[in-house]
Amino acid sequence: MTQPLRGDVRWVRLTGIAGVLASIAWLVGDVLLLGLPMGSPSSYPILTTYEGMPRDLLAQMLPASTTRLAWGALLGVLTGPLYLAACWHLWQGVRQARRWLSLPPVLLLTTGYALAPFAHGSFYYWGQSAIAVHESGSRSEVLTALPGDMATVLFIPYFVLLAFWVVGSAWMAVCVLRGNTAFPRWMCVVNPLVCIPVGALVIGLFPGTAGVALQGAALSIGNLLFFALSTAALWTRARNR
Repeated sequence: MTQPLRGDVRWVRLTGIAGVLASIAWLVGDVLLLGLPMGSPSSYPILTTYEGMPRDLLAQMLPASTTRLAWGALLGVLTGPLYLAACWHLWQGVRQARRWLSLPPVLLLTTGYALAPFAHGSFYYWGQSAIAVHESGSRSEVLTALPGDMATVLFIPYFVLLAFWVVGSAWMAVCVLRGNTAFPRWMCVVNPLVCIPVGALVIGLFPGTAGVALQGAALSIGNLLFFALSTAALWTRARNR
């Protein structure tokens, strides 16, 4: 059974909107960081040093200017606190359930969102290091290895935050499905674990230039969908009290 909201309805709405605004800012940041056509190994020999995802991501950043990379990173870092406010919004949606069901998923998701600005902002340093090595023409093994070393540090928090999101999403889904929250039961399928893959599918719907611009934005599109739907669900719930 769906329960009424306990918190101030205005703050629940505003903090939900904070999550939407943060997702939009991060989406723009992703476009700035990773939204250019990939550079080729013939133009950027440093790409031959890497393979897989690191190579693809570097190929997207190498053609970008310093200013573009800086703004792409800063948009995510500076708006990171909005995601933490949005986690309070999620707590208001599930807090009516038993504490062991409602508190852990919110803490897990909040931890993931707290780690995300570091990972997002680190793309600037990673991309800039690769650009610097390329433009210097250096054949030093130490310098050439520098972007790879930075990528290792960058991907560790990314994997950790994704793990927190996966566990938190599954836990939240169970909490909402059991009822006794302010969220309607259909919200059990609205969480980062579901919305981020949907974001990747959405990118595939855009051909040409638009698809290239959005190629690195699956997480931000997923979060935009997540917080837009959670805000709508609690907004409607508040209006129907």
